[in-house]
Amino acid sequence: MIKICLDAGHGGEPGAVNGSKYESVATLDIAFKVGAELERKGYEVVYTRTTDKHITLGERCAISNNKGANAFVSIHLNSATNRDAHGIETWCYYKVGDKTKELANNIQSNLIKSTNAKNRGVKTTETFYVLKHTIAPAVLVECGFISNNNESELLFNEDYQDKIAHAIVLGLEETLLNKDNLNG
Repeated sequence: MIKICLDAGHGGEPGAVNGSKYESVATLDIAFKVGAELERKGYEVVYTRTTDKHITLGERCAISNNKGANAFVSIHLNSATNRDAHGIETWCYYKVGDKTKELANNIQSNLIKSTNAKNRGVKTTETFYVLKHTIAPAVLVECGFISNNNESELLFNEDYQDKIAHAIVLGLEETLLNKDNLNG
């Protein structure tokens, strides 16, 4: 069975904040929506956190690695001092020979189609710990800017969260359907 590890960013601390809106709350809501849809489709879902408990970056990677996840998706909200900044971006740490870049591209394109948000693109990094130390192809999705008041309202709207969740599932499935094994 294909296993997907979902990492709701932050926990135990709020992450980025806009008034009474906390990144850690929205990321957990979105992760649960992604997980519920994946489970309905027959995938096994592993969560790095299911409560507001703090989980270290190393623990997040260990959960995915120890469970033998085929893909790892870390869900976050972006923030900037420029309150006009908006849009969605997906980050990856590309390891030669794996399917990470394909996964990132598939998720990003589905997110943009589903939400009509500004496309900030797929970006690569060597500094995001959870991307670098997770064995499975791993992406970190910045679902929008909590610091942008308009986008923040959307990010805490259940219907918009459903669109984000469904787009992430579609991106995972496009990658999974094209490859028998994400790690292969």
